Amino acid sequence: MHITPEKIKEAAEALECTELKSFMFQEPTAGPLTRKRRSSRSTGRSSRRSTRGTRRSSRGTRRSTRRSTRRSTRRSRRSTRRSRRSTRRSRRSTRRSRRSTRRSRRSTRRSRRSTRRSRRSTRRSRRSRRS
Repeated sequence: MHITPEKIKEAAEALECTELKSFMFQEPTAGPLTRKRRSSRSTGRSSRRSTRGTRRSSRGTRRSTRRSTRRSTRRSRRSTRRSRRSTRRSRRSTRRSRRSTRRSRRSTRRSRRSTRRSRRSTRRSRRSRRS
């Protein structure tokens, strides 16, 4: 659907919008035909509003940065806690494994000793029976 200038004119007349009319009837390179004069009061108000807006935006950015830093510090703390826990667990597990290996070595030594003793005793008994 192509919008023709006549359709725009009709719409402007129907709406009775001064901005649309001024836009329609001006030259393409020229500025607006009718400029609204601003009073000094309104400019002061607008500047105040803009400063308020910037203050609010700066507050918002401060808050967001605070939140992000808090989150990051919390995450880092959590990660350090987790890593500490994991190291503790690994140390415990290594201690347990060492203990178990020591126990198994002891038991093997004991069993070897007992077998040696039993062999000795059997040899002695055989010797004594021979003589």
